[in-house]
Amino acid sequence: MAARKSANGLTANQNKDLKKILNEKRDELRRSIVQRRDRDSSVDPSEIIEELEQASAGQHQDVALRILDKEVKLLREVERALKKFDQDEYGLCEGTMEPIGFARLKARPWARYSVMHKEELERLQREQSMLRPGR
Repeated sequence: MAARKSANGLTANQNKDLKKILNEKRDELRRSIVQRRDRDSSVDPSEIIEELEQASAGQHQDVALRILDKEVKLLREVERALKKFDQDEYGLCEGTMEPIGFARLKARPWARYSVMHKEELERLQREQSMLRPGR
């Protein structure tokens, strides 16, 4: 007997596994963000005496802020995906409402678009950027 698939083309076990992965990723990102904020806020560049150390601390802080920003953005994407489970929209492409596919969701459980739709969006974006003057 074949496993019954839902509107997103996934079996109940696949949905369960992907939701578990998303919950684990959310928890991991939350811990990382808190640790990074606590650690990075404890370094005060004004307390460092030598200029080279100040420059190094400033660079470290810039990199840390970029990493923190990326983690916060990814956390938003993960939480968005988890909300879709409540709305029975998880695993459906936001552009076409067609199933995204288990392989893509397994690799990137917070994916918002199917591979085909994402490639189309990227192609359109490239075309628009080529049409803009000064690029």
